[in-house]
Amino acid sequence: MTNEQLNELQNIRNAVDDLYNKLKVELYEKQTGVKVKYNQVSPHKLVEGNLQYIVEKINLLQEAGE
Repeated sequence: MTNEQLNELQNIRNAVDDLYNKLKVELYEKQTGVKVKYNQVSPHKLVEGNLQYIVEKINLLQEAGE
C-alpha cells in the first residue's frame, strides 16, 4: 500500500473512533400503554458489531500494507 492509502485508512479509523465515542450515550425510548414509561436504549450497543467489523478490516488492511 502507498503512504496515501495508509493515511486514508488512518483517517477512516479516526472517524470510526470518533463515531464510537459519540455513540456512548444513553437515550430513552418512550413506551406507551396504560402508563407511559421509558426504556433505556444505548445506541452504542446497536451499532457496536458493525463498528467492530469495520475496525477489524481496517486493521487487516493496515497490517498488510506495512
